[in-house]
Amino acid sequence: MPPDPASGAASRAAAALRIRAAVVMAFVTLPVAARAAAPTFSVDYVVAIRRGDPGHARVRWLLAGIDEVASFRLVFRDGRTTRVTGSGTLVWHDRTLLWTPGGPYAHLAYTVAIDRPRPPGAHFDSHADRDWVATRALHIFPEINVSFRPGTVRAKSRARLVFRLPRGWRVAAAAPRLADDTFAVEEPAKRLDRPRGWFLLGRIARHTRVIAGLPVTIAVAPGSALDPRRLLRLYVRTVPLLESILGPPPPRLLVVSAPDPMWHGGLSGEDSFFVNGRIPLRSPDKTSTYLHELFHVWQPFRPKGDGRWISEGLAEYYSLALQHRAGRLSDRSFDRGIRLFARYGRWGVDLSRTRHPAALNNSAPLIMWWIDREMRRVTGGRRTLDDAVRALASEHARLSTASFLRAVNRTADRDFTPLFRRHVYRGECPPLATISAAN
Repeated sequence: MPPDPASGAASRAAAALRIRAAVVMAFVTLPVAARAAAPTFSVDYVVAIRRGDPGHARVRWLLAGIDEVASFRLVFRDGRTTRVTGSGTLVWHDRTLLWTPGGPYAHLAYTVAIDRPRPPGAHFDSHADRDWVATRALHIFPEINVSFRPGTVRAKSRARLVFRLPRGWRVAAAAPRLADDTFAVEEPAKRLDRPRGWFLLGRIARHTRVIAGLPVTIAVAPGSALDPRRLLRLYVRTVPLLESILGPPPPRLLVVSAPDPMWHGGLSGEDSFFVNGRIPLRSPDKTSTYLHELFHVWQPFRPKGDGRWISEGLAEYYSLALQHRAGRLSDRSFDRGIRLFARYGRWGVDLSRTRHPAALNNSAPLIMWWIDREMRRVTGGRRTLDDAVRALASEHARLSTASFLRAVNRTADRDFTPLFRRHVYRGECPPLATISAAN
């Protein structure tokens, strides 16, 4: 992936002057108090989409005050990125670029093809149509690793994400908005703030509302069948219930809805998720993709290799249970959803090891229902699965089968190891002779 040659010395010089002026302005306009409190360098990530070529994003990084930065290691995940140029030195190792800016002011530019197929089938998890673009930061920006000079004062970036779009286009991003097409990029735990989450660009509709302290934006591309008002009504009833289980909400939520040929399902990202516009608020099996993905965005724990069944099982089970608790699902419909988990689950497999969709999407949520039922039984209704999940959420730890079992045991003050051995490791389907709608 060698960088393309520049078109001419004059154009390079003019571009360099414009870039230098832009980054200097971005740096000098930092609040004086912020600059005095700690060393800060500025980064503008600029994403440009042209009307005649919406399938490609022209991306520029403009950096100022990066004296403490020694180099960047950028890993491009696939072959969609071309025309990589920049100041300083660029050294390629396959798809990994070692970029040494070589000065306090620097720039990097590249072009990325937005379309990215998601197998199987002819669908995409990043796609550009004539009037809209649905993508996420990890499909536009490489994996970014930064090395600072030894012995330098600890510095922190002040970053912005700027979109340059065709006239009439709008943007929705999972970040604080500074202006119509400009967003603050914030990663408190990182010295270099990186863009994150989903983006929807184009002739889109945006609907916003604050629900129980959570700012919610629903962005809809042309051709999507999603009714944002109905989704907001669902969240009004269920967001407070989810907060009582998982704790404080994320700082914001962006829901991106776009039609075919986007992937037929839901995909969560940082403070955001995508759902294909054909997906109804309630699926035929009575679950809700919009609650499932909300759970993933909100959950304050990350699963380990053997914890994926827990994360998926909780998200799918609560997508059913929250509707029931909110009065949007009858006892009969809730019971039917539980029985469908049993019917379409994959049994006789170790849930902590399998990646089979039927096991994760049906067997795992049924096991969550069974754990909840057994916790209520042995504690006389004083403890439930909610209490175990609250304990996990308060720990902010990596989620594993062992840590989940410990949380259940502590919460119920009983040893659930035999239950896990039968239903998690051996994959036995729990008995469904008497289903109670309590959940």
